Amino acid sequence: MLMNKAYWGLLALLVTALAIFVALSFAPDGVNVMGINLKTPSFAHDLLVFHDNDSTDHDADTVVVGATGHPKGWRAPMDTTNQVILFIGDSMLEGLSPRLAAYCEQNGHQLYTIIWYSSSTEIWATSGRLKQLIDEYKPTYIFICLGANELFVKDIQKNRQRYLDTMLQQIGSIPFVWIGPPNWKPDTGINDMLQNTLDEGTFYLSNGEQFERNRDGAHPTRAAASAWCDRVCKWIVAKGMYPFRLDAPLKERAKATKIVVYQPVN
Repeated sequence: MLMNKAYWGLLALLVTALAIFVALSFAPDGVNVMGINLKTPSFAHDLLVFHDNDSTDHDADTVVVGATGHPKGWRAPMDTTNQVILFIGDSMLEGLSPRLAAYCEQNGHQLYTIIWYSSSTEIWATSGRLKQLIDEYKPTYIFICLGANELFVKDIQKNRQRYLDTMLQQIGSIPFVWIGPPNWKPDTGINDMLQNTLDEGTFYLSNGEQFERNRDGAHPTRAAASAWCDRVCKWIVAKGMYPFRLDAPLKERAKATKIVVYQPVN
């Protein structure tokens, strides 16, 4: 009987001690008992409280999603099917489109080229014409070459970012590539805005490449534009977010392709 009382007494003492230990663990400033402040080492709290992984681990696992909704560095598998390509932009398409038409003819793609002289992101976005063309031609891939008429716009992000965003909203989930302007002079930020907004693999930076120019000093010659198109197509296959079949054409020029021309907005 005495042994049992001693046993239960000892057990009660241990339970009481454990209760005090737990209370101290969750009291950041300790517990005051009879004027004495009792604290417990921080390791006790660590033993009793579940901790998730360190915050740096969460940062390392953070997935950065771009404008297309895909993680940074994501690439679609090579698409070997025949494409319906809508090519829109400014007068730079005069040099690019004939060579792209040759690629399309070689690879079984259908090309619709829409040249809007002196156009810009503002003009395309506010006109609603891009959405109309998408509804009409139902492209599976879109090429865009814009920016040459916005090389010298002041406060480019303030004055043009919303138009770029609108165009991207109109494109939606359709695979695309944006060909940057072939600068003949330093720009005021159009290339930076495009590069900062568009996902890696959807923007081809033309600035910095060497171009033989026409007499106006701005537009590449037909031969230079053809070589430019070659570089873009190779880049799409090797580094583009949405690669598709673009074997080099055996012919320099293709047969007639559908071209629509819009005159400058007054």
